[in-house]
Order: sequence, then structure tokens, then C-alpha cells
Amino acid sequence: MARDNPGWGYLRIVGELIKLRCPVGKTSVRRILLQEGINPRPRPDRSGRHEFQPWDQFLKLHLNTLVACDFFCKSIWTPMGKRQAYFLAFIHVGSRKVWVSPATYHPNGEWVLQQGRNLLMLLEELGLEATHLIHDRDTKFTAGFDALFEHLAGIDVLRSPVKAPNANSFAESWIATVKRECLDYFACFSLRHADHIVQAFVAFYSDHRPHQSLDNRTLDSADKPSIGSAQTPPIAGKITCRSELGGLLKHYFRSAA
Repeated sequence: MARDNPGWGYLRIVGELIKLRCPVGKTSVRRILLQEGINPRPRPDRSGRHEFQPWDQFLKLHLNTLVACDFFCKSIWTPMGKRQAYFLAFIHVGSRKVWVSPATYHPNGEWVLQQGRNLLMLLEELGLEATHLIHDRDTKFTAGFDALFEHLAGIDVLRSPVKAPNANSFAESWIATVKRECLDYFACFSLRHADHIVQAFVAFYSDHRPHQSLDNRTLDSADKPSIGSAQTPPIAGKITCRSELGGLLKHYFRSAA
């Protein structure tokens, strides 16, 4: 019922179930929908009341102006033992531009707030539009952090449902990528060391890594003619490989003829 009728809220579904002699409470309907990955979000209708919009439909409508963020960690080996370093990653979903904070051992409210300020400056510098910011319910995302976006920048903040990582799939997917393709190969011995590794991957991801969702093209070539089109320049020049991080990240390109 929820998939076939995007405008239906919990109570509307409860009413239909009562007609079918299947009395179920609103809380049970909500729990079942969340388990199935359907998270209706309230939206005003013409009368000013709130309808409900399935989460996947909401994401599709706001894909080009959505920023997703999440924390991830890396163990740091220090003379005093192993410590946990925290990063905060932001991804502008429409452009796939990624920004990752410097590492810290103490992700307190003031530090998180400063990363929010840095992101707003970056969005303005790059000319990227953002209308919504999504994050999970981690307590490190303080009320001040949300207020920074909502009141200063006019960006709506969305908190993903409890135990629903798929609701913040863009940030979760990028974090899985940086860990799987880069961080898991290294033992880090300082915050600066961890920063160097992560920022090297961010630059590689933005400039040289092919993206399957873009027909295996890089971000800077997504708006250029595809291979085989009449506008494609002739193939020339010797193939060269450039590597970073000890050869873990490799980029192949043709040198000037």
C-alpha cells in the first residue's frame, strides 16, 4: 500500500487495514515500513496539512541539491598506545564532490560546528547549490550544528531513522569505498599521516577514479563527449601510469603527443 500510494501516511494505511479486517496500530505500521526501507517524510499539501512522501522518492527529487555526511574512524598507533581518530565526510550528491575534515581525537561540538562552517564556505566557493543536509542520529551532530545550516544557510537538516543506514546510503557508500580501497591497507602513526592518506584518496576520487554510475567516467569528464562520438579528439600519445600512496592508487593517461 505504501509503495503504490506515495501520499498515504501511517494513519491512512491503518484505515485501509481496518477495512480489510486487519487491525494494526500506527506504531506497528511505522516499524514495518522502516524495516522495508520505506520512510515517509512529511510534506505540506495545498491545504497546509502534511502528507507523507516515501524516502526514496524524496531522495530522487532532491538528488542534485542534497549533501550527505557521516563520521568514520581510523586507528592511530602512538607511543602511548592505539587511539581512535575521527573524520567527518561530506558528499554533495548531485556533483559527487567530496570534502573530508582533518582528523581529530576529540570530535566535540565546537569541532563539528567548525567543519560545518568549512563546508558552507566550500559550497559557496564551488558554486554548488544545497537545499538539504542528511545525517544520522549520532550525538556528535549537535543542535548547534543543525542550527548553523537551517538558520544561517537556509538548508533543511534531515536526520535518518534509527537503525536505517540505507537512509544515508550516499555517505555510507563513500565511507565504505575509502576504507576498502585505501585506509584498510595502511597502519597510521599520527593524525597528519592519516590526513595525508585520506586527502590523497579524496583527490584521486575527484580527479582520476572512474565512476560506474557515470558510465565509468571521471567526474571532470562527465560532461565531455563519450568515447566514439564525432567530437572525441583523436587518440594519440604514449600511455603513462602515475601512482600515489606507494602504488596503491594508480592513474593511467596519455601524455601529450
